[in-house]
Amino acid sequence: MPGVGPFSAELTPLRGAGEPDLLPANEPRLGRVVAMAYGLDRPPTEQELGRISERWRPYRTWVSLYLRAMFEEETREIAGRR
Repeated sequence: MPGVGPFSAELTPLRGAGEPDLLPANEPRLGRVVAMAYGLDRPPTEQELGRISERWRPYRTWVSLYLRAMFEEETREIAGRR
């Protein structure tokens, strides 16, 4: 389906199944937006992101979604309107 990438494909069943606490592994921008939100000078490594996201339990799915929305609001990168 046009416009549906790996993140959307992964997040849709998580939300649809009511799973609020899984960290989406296929969001390539998640590290960048976490760096923006936390004032980091670089995106966290996968291991660092795992540690950071532990504080989001039991809502890691939802925090990831909200962070992605924040990223889009700030950058317009996802919609291609920089």
